[in-house]
Amino acid sequence: MPSRRTSLRTADRARLAADLAAALRQGALCVLPTETVYGLAVLPGRADAVARARALLGRTGREPFTWHLARAQDAPALCGPLPPRAQRLARRYWPGPLTLVLPAPGGGTHGLRVPAHEFTAQVIAACGGPLWLAGCHRPGEAPPGDPGAIAERYGDAVACVVFDGPSPLGIPSTVVRAVEPALEVLREGILSAEQVLRTAAEMILFVCTGNTCRSPLAEALARELAAQALGVPAEAVLAHGLWFASAGTCTLPDMPASDGSLAAAAEERFDLSAHRSQQVDPDLVARAARVYCMGEGHRSALCADSPDAEAKVDLLRPDGRDIGDPYGAELPTYRRTRDEIRTALEARLPAWLQLAHAARTAGPDDG
Repeated sequence: MPSRRTSLRTADRARLAADLAAALRQGALCVLPTETVYGLAVLPGRADAVARARALLGRTGREPFTWHLARAQDAPALCGPLPPRAQRLARRYWPGPLTLVLPAPGGGTHGLRVPAHEFTAQVIAACGGPLWLAGCHRPGEAPPGDPGAIAERYGDAVACVVFDGPSPLGIPSTVVRAVEPALEVLREGILSAEQVLRTAAEMILFVCTGNTCRSPLAEALARELAAQALGVPAEAVLAHGLWFASAGTCTLPDMPASDGSLAAAAEERFDLSAHRSQQVDPDLVARAARVYCMGEGHRSALCADSPDAEAKVDLLRPDGRDIGDPYGAELPTYRRTRDEIRTALEARLPAWLQLAHAARTAGPDDG
């Protein structure tokens, strides 16, 4: 049996955290709760303890452990200044169920996470540096959610199992590799791939009146043009850091694209059938990196509602002219509108590609 089973609900937490930190520094293994799953904790600098942890978990190779930090501000000490897109993910999801795989200064990568469990963060802080934690299961097994079962399994191989009831989420963290130009979601957890990629991306928002004609065409065309410039499929553009979206200043929610826009798009071999309209609002404008309006009326309305965003709100046409609304017109009018939008997008595209590139480049970290 383990030398110690401790219920967190009745423990003196400060004393327990200090005791566990001392045990870990001496080479002990401990099982700690997190919001995802229970983790087997080991101090990275104790090679003997790391070897025992690998044996317990059936990790016979060099599979990396995840560095668990007490605070997000500690990440640059391991990986250097975080690139803007990694900063964005850290601000949104740390502490929480996200592991970021980032380049290590000496080569290779580190997986980093800040667990959303106050006591485990307290233990990490008491250790004076990050801990390695790994799910208490062998490859191919489901992570156990019952600390009693973990205690029975490991017996006296661990110094302490901290009981805090079932893990709130019960599934491992989402893992995102932020090393190459495209983010790669290595494992989905409670956070979906789409959710994480949209959080990290630079949103380019197109606005018209009803969000059924011009702005859906602009959204889809922009994605296609970016895909061609990047040399990737259209569905991979989001992972490369560009999220194209559209909205209307006066629309009903969930309206499909107009028949004319559907037809004009189909001629160019892209599909608008999945499009559904949404109303623009200050939160959407605030989230966007750039906002492009089809007409001056749209721009004026957005700037009136969101005066702080005026610097990033512009007309799509670089010459400042409106793009007329084809609603209700025949297909030739929609074709002319589509081509007019394409010309404007081609002029804007280099700036968007530079925006996405800058988000991948490490700079001063703001914590």
